[in-house]
Amino acid sequence: MHRPVGGGVCPHGGRRDSPVAVRIRLTGAGPAGAGLAKVRFAYSPVFETVMAVDGLRVPGAHAVHLPWVAWARERLAAIDDLPVLLDLMAGPVKPAALMPVPDVRMPDLEAELVGLPARVADVVRSCHEVLVAPHWRRIVAVLEADVHARAAVLADRGIGAVFADLHPGVAWADGELVLYGDSRPDRPHRVDLARDGLVLSPSVFCWPRAWTAADPVGPGVVRYPARGIATLWESEPAAPDELAALIGKTRAALLVLLAAPMSTTELATRLGVTAGAVSQHIGVLRGARLVSTRRDGRAVLHMRTARADALLA
Repeated sequence: MHRPVGGGVCPHGGRRDSPVAVRIRLTGAGPAGAGLAKVRFAYSPVFETVMAVDGLRVPGAHAVHLPWVAWARERLAAIDDLPVLLDLMAGPVKPAALMPVPDVRMPDLEAELVGLPARVADVVRSCHEVLVAPHWRRIVAVLEADVHARAAVLADRGIGAVFADLHPGVAWADGELVLYGDSRPDRPHRVDLARDGLVLSPSVFCWPRAWTAADPVGPGVVRYPARGIATLWESEPAAPDELAALIGKTRAALLVLLAAPMSTTELATRLGVTAGAVSQHIGVLRGARLVSTRRDGRAVLHMRTARADALLA
């Protein structure tokens, strides 16, 4: 099962106004103590879909997504067997099968559906196609931006700084990741990941809570709200006129879009120009140190630099 974890807390765990709900051990002696070295980032299309449907059940608890809720409710009639999924999700604790721990950075939807009964998999697939897929590119941009930002924190300040900034209800203390809850359990639930490691999984639809697998088989997972969720449903901002006059309309629009990592193909689609044109503009912006480029597997992703942020400001 997955347990929702929330509540206000000092990010370093020194003081809190909520009880400890879960303690996750990541360190230990010998080969079994390598959990901290196996911490990685990934996100999950199935988890996003399941939590999106949960947001429709109780929209008041997910106020940041109300613009999407209004859009999605008009499309629910197109989903067959939706009560099958809703029944499985009733109550605060969700079945682990509906929330698989991603085994790669961004698993394929169909690969994650393999572990579900056929009827449930069909409902989740339909929910994704109708409710999530139309917004998936923007969602992935937010998730990728979060991973990119936290990877920079990891490089600059270490894993402790990453843990400290995940969520107000998550803290790192004495070799354990501590998650605070809304209710007082008899004693904290303990999860030992010193051997298998932990997946940190940014999410859009889990807001405002963090979630963790209570009894994982293999790597554990902590899902947390990604940065930038509040901007997800806003209209795409236009480039400032002054910037467009300085560097050109297309290059200014590229800088606006590159608040989150994007590929050349996606940029071309968003701007309605050819991939070759985008590559030429990116080359100029990179030469001016306004854009950085990195390889992520087979994809090449571009993102604006701090120098570009200052220019836009």
